[in-house]
Amino acid sequence: MKKIGFALLLICALPAKADRAADLDRVAKAYHAIGQLDGSVLVADQGKVVYHRAFGLANREWNIPHGTDTAFRVASLTKQFTATMIMQLAEQGKLRLDDPIGKYVPELNADTGKRVTLHQLLNHTSGIVDYANFPGFWAKRLGEKVPKEDFLAIMNRPLEFEPGSQGHYSSSNYTLLGWVIEKQTGKPFGAALDEMVLRPRGMDRTAYDAPDRIIPRKASGYVRALGGYQPAAPLWIPNIGAGGGVVSTTGDFFKLDRALAGTALLKPESKKLMFTSYINDDVWGDLGYGYGWLIGTRTIAGKPRLVHEHGGNGNGFRTLVTRYPEEGKLVVIFLNEGNGNKGPEIYRMRSDFTDTLYGKRVALPKPALHDLLATEIRNAGDQAGLARFDALLAQSGKPADGNGLNRLAYQYADAGRAATGIAILKRSTALFPQDGNLYDSLGELLLLSGDKGSAAAAYRRALELDPSNANARDMLQKIN
Repeated sequence: MKKIGFALLLICALPAKADRAADLDRVAKAYHAIGQLDGSVLVADQGKVVYHRAFGLANREWNIPHGTDTAFRVASLTKQFTATMIMQLAEQGKLRLDDPIGKYVPELNADTGKRVTLHQLLNHTSGIVDYANFPGFWAKRLGEKVPKEDFLAIMNRPLEFEPGSQGHYSSSNYTLLGWVIEKQTGKPFGAALDEMVLRPRGMDRTAYDAPDRIIPRKASGYVRALGGYQPAAPLWIPNIGAGGGVVSTTGDFFKLDRALAGTALLKPESKKLMFTSYINDDVWGDLGYGYGWLIGTRTIAGKPRLVHEHGGNGNGFRTLVTRYPEEGKLVVIFLNEGNGNKGPEIYRMRSDFTDTLYGKRVALPKPALHDLLATEIRNAGDQAGLARFDALLAQSGKPADGNGLNRLAYQYADAGRAATGIAILKRSTALFPQDGNLYDSLGELLLLSGDKGSAAAAYRRALELDPSNANARDMLQKIN
């Protein structure tokens, strides 16, 4: 009787798992249908994959579909590998986390080199200026080799704050850590990565995306623009190196998750250091910086759950991995579309996949207003498309913020259609009348079109809403 009872228990359990996979597929298909999911999704529970599927095209020029083994540039998800390698070197006694960075990178000025530690680089509390977001740093050379001296010139600028006093995400931190790895291993970053992490863990679909390396089944990157797709601009991967130069698959990130759940990759004491929240993050603000991960808790299914998360936003790609380590749950989303900004869509997908994983029925997503508007303008023309703004708003619902419309307005301005961009921003400021950034953008496009009077009015409103807006203040002085 005990054997029969156990068999019946298994039979009863199977439909629940099948239903969960079906619910996840329902959500994924809905996101793909509205143009927000072209890539690969993996969801795991209790350390086992419960859903793994790919959607859309890995290469639009050749009409090649994604597979679950498609390799994506994971951008800043590279930082998890870099942090892991630093921790391994610490375990081997080849460095100490409280070592000053100047010990390994003597080209840094003495003040920075002595005051900033490896620990502060790992958890983004160094205060070193971020080259990746420094104004004009990438101008007209995203696809060209940038000399090391140019990176050091940014890193050697005065520290933004006292090291350890606050958190500020900076790719400079992980570029420096990559140089430490190369110095202490005597190997290029990619070779050290292969030897220390990838080969031991069987991650054979992950690699450093060196310019001279052919990676099978690697997706091409695209940018959504003006209601269509454009190939992403070329990117010289060594420029971003240890902060963003890896390609991987959703399946290999499941392997990484399982390795981090055990002790084969890092010792327990190293994992404790890595997964400690040291200071509040300045990305979304609800978690804190650990080593290569954001750490914290979120209320899910009525209970606080421990979360390890990180996103990657690169030229033509967006990626996100979220771990719920106490229950062996994992959500991995890789997309081959992105313009380098952290778009909210992938985070909404993560929330919906997570809620579904925990048994909650979620509402199907609606298309984004800026996507609907761009498609309408593409099909019907500028004036006819803009005339349907209210109807499209009713279809999509009011967006959470004006960022998508703002980006769309600039796309039209860059395409020589400033009047369309201005019209979009005027509708945007009506939707979000307290958004000073929208007025700042409106001022810029009005000035571009030669309307100084209206531009000044827009800049004044931007400054009223945000007195710290230095750009609006500077532009008003120039106009006047």
